[in-house]
Amino acid sequence: MNRVQETLMKFAGQASYILHDYFELTSAYFNKDSEISDNHRYILKQLPISCQLTSESSLILVGNVRMWDNEMLLRSIMEGTVKFIYLSLGSNEERERKLTEFWEVLPTISEIKRTKRAKELINGLPKPLTNDMGFIKEVILDNETIEELERKFPRKLRKEIEHKWSYSEIVKELSKHPLYSNLQGLFHGYGIGSQLIHQDADAINLLIDHNSRATERREAKELAHGCRQISDIITFAAMRYFAYSKLHNENIEKLFLESFDKLNYEMESYHKLFREVEDKHRSL
Repeated sequence: MNRVQETLMKFAGQASYILHDYFELTSAYFNKDSEISDNHRYILKQLPISCQLTSESSLILVGNVRMWDNEMLLRSIMEGTVKFIYLSLGSNEERERKLTEFWEVLPTISEIKRTKRAKELINGLPKPLTNDMGFIKEVILDNETIEELERKFPRKLRKEIEHKWSYSEIVKELSKHPLYSNLQGLFHGYGIGSQLIHQDADAINLLIDHNSRATERREAKELAHGCRQISDIITFAAMRYFAYSKLHNENIEKLFLESFDKLNYEMESYHKLFREVEDKHRSL
């Protein structure tokens, strides 16, 4: 284990405890008495739970110096957090409408797509191979059901709903809210994660640039990159906690825990190191 991994493993370990502390604070709202129905309360808590589990995996990747792969997980955490905030805002009626779209309508639209894709796969295979495709055949809806769903959700309506629930549209909508007016900055990190998922030329060139750096520059960049990701993971956890508190009309005296402040203070030295190394490189 080299110096970079030792450092990031230590910080990731510290962050895991802070992440747990935020989840304890957030989960206290899961079943708290409110005007929210039991069903919608159940739906609401699923995103914070899912984001928490992915965040734990994300810290493991940072501790093993797999920051580029981790950008893809961070994209998922970011999107889950943003969707949760979106679902938590509005009147009871507005939240109920959004929760119904998220939990019922969007999955139904996905079923239509999934059926069509599964049919294309089955129809494109030789007969002997389709006998082993029982698990795929199970997702295919019968023609009558598909026709009924397509009447209920015509193609134009499906496209409109999917567009409305895209990451970019949700962030634009949230940015109109006074509590979340600075969320436009989340497009950058989300974009990098998307490029890496799609393996486009920009993503590949990012990796080439990183791997071709001299050892000092590469290690300084890895340390700063890992520290930034750790900070992001905890910040998203704090955002979910904040959103839940606002949903219940509560004010948080101090959003960022002292342990998180202390960790950020420790990690700042590696951001400073990265800036110094890059300044030195530019002056050569």
